[in-house]
Amino acid sequence: MAPNNWQYKMQQWMQGRNGSDDLGRFALGAAMVLLVVSFIVGLFSSGAASAFSLLALACIVYSFWRMASKDVAKRQEENRRWGVKFIPVQVKFRRRYSAFKDWRTYHKEYHLYTCKTCGQSLRVPKGKGKVKVTCPKCHTSFTTKS
Repeated sequence: MAPNNWQYKMQQWMQGRNGSDDLGRFALGAAMVLLVVSFIVGLFSSGAASAFSLLALACIVYSFWRMASKDVAKRQEENRRWGVKFIPVQVKFRRRYSAFKDWRTYHKEYHLYTCKTCGQSLRVPKGKGKVKVTCPKCHTSFTTKS
């Protein structure tokens, strides 16, 4: 790589720095949401819109400060502590979104049931009358109308 190259210079500057992590990306996402809210609120009140815009700017500055920080160990510990609290929430949202995607895809042709024992999602074709459904994961059986 040529020493005049912008990417090379950026790589050299970022060496030994924290870079992007989950907490920083979350802060940027929060900033985007706050900016959208500030635009919507700006239609009604300019003072509240300024407050949301200022919060969004603070989130952006915090995220870039985390990326440029050379105290990598401290940033990693903060990210780990935040992840311990956030990951269970994230998993719940992902499961609900996944269930919604399944429902949206198959609701016209299939009934979707959940195994009461293990929580596995089960798909049964519509219009077959009473059927015996067996969970492939835990082998629990139950009879239901399709």
